Amino acid sequence: MNRSLAQNSSFLKHLLILSLLTAISVFLERFLGYNDKVLSISIAFLPIALAGMLFGVVPAMAVAALADFLGALLFPSGPLDLRFTLIAAIRGAIYGFFLYRRNLTKPWLIGMQALIILVPNLIMNTLVISTLVGKGFFALLPLRVVKNLLMFPVEVFLLLKMAEYRVSFERLNK
Repeated sequence: MNRSLAQNSSFLKHLLILSLLTAISVFLERFLGYNDKVLSISIAFLPIALAGMLFGVVPAMAVAALADFLGALLFPSGPLDLRFTLIAAIRGAIYGFFLYRRNLTKPWLIGMQALIILVPNLIMNTLVISTLVGKGFFALLPLRVVKNLLMFPVEVFLLLKMAEYRVSFERLNK
């Protein structure tokens, strides 16, 4: 009986942490970020990366997808398009795969963030945005490349700082 209670308590604690990370991501994206039809600049990736670091692929996917869906539903900056939610889930899967139970070295984090910039951010998001705004993929790409190149060192720096506190985050999670 006590073991079942402890398992339920642990599950609820993890669910609460994931819920808070989702809410923080929505807040960082919708209130502290810049969003228009073509560009989005924020640090809302940090709670998703933390979910990936602490819990793995599926929870990070859930946090990313829920944060995108709830943010678009509650605080719209454009049409609700589930393709963006799917892309957010893919981004969460990458964070979960690369951060969960891994040795987080600088080259590892740089490679992971480069993959995220290349596939979900530049290729997938730009394809979806081009269909929504009626402009060609290659017409939108230069501005999006510049934005992602400018944000890349900031994102890597923040991920490195988060990795330094990994032990503290894991201790809070137990």
